[in-house]
Amino acid sequence: GGDAIEGRSGFFYKPTIVSDIREGVRLWDEEQFGPVLPIAPYSDDEEAIERANNTEYGLGASVWSSDTTTASRIASKLLSGTVWVNQHTELT
Repeated sequence: GGDAIEGRSGFFYKPTIVSDIREGVRLWDEEQFGPVLPIAPYSDDEEAIERANNTEYGLGASVWSSDTTTASRIASKLLSGTVWVNQHTELT
């Protein structure tokens, strides 16, 4: 990922996963609207919730897990306009 899309000018790029990202990096600190997924390590659920809520943004969030009960508990603690569990952007 991260490659520019041929024939497009500007900041268009292919879907990209960025791993081991931390606070202090623009991709983490600023709300991005691109086909990018920043992945950050965390020690426990409470740390993940605290880090996710430590932003001035938060239009949407998603929690992904094979344990939907835990994912739903975490989702209920996120300060975001919309929070999805095991999906992103579906509106009902």
